[in-house]
Amino acid sequence: MNKITHQITQTEHLECIQKIEVITRKRRAMKRLKSHSFVNQTLSKFALYSIVTTGFLGVAALGCWGFEIIDNNSRPTILREHDWQAQKNVCLGGMAVAFSGFLGSALLGACLSGDES
Repeated sequence: MNKITHQITQTEHLECIQKIEVITRKRRAMKRLKSHSFVNQTLSKFALYSIVTTGFLGVAALGCWGFEIIDNNSRPTILREHDWQAQKNVCLGGMAVAFSGFLGSALLGACLSGDES
């Protein structure tokens, strides 16, 4: 009789351990999913903002380039204080930085989402 009670107790103990393991594994997976979704949302927002900023700075650089051409072809005046070439270079530099931010966030997002599959 001792063997039977020991076997029943051992089976109940194993079932209890299996339930605990299942619960802890589910909790770990949910925490990991929440952190991955937060990182993916943050990276996608950053990529969107940086590509929009790149577009606006590109338009500004084209505008400064046009004003530079107009300024060079017009008559010289006393109030000629705008340096359109410098402003164009600032816009082009900002555009390069924003575009590299877009590429970096896209690459980082692709690397992080590659672990899920």
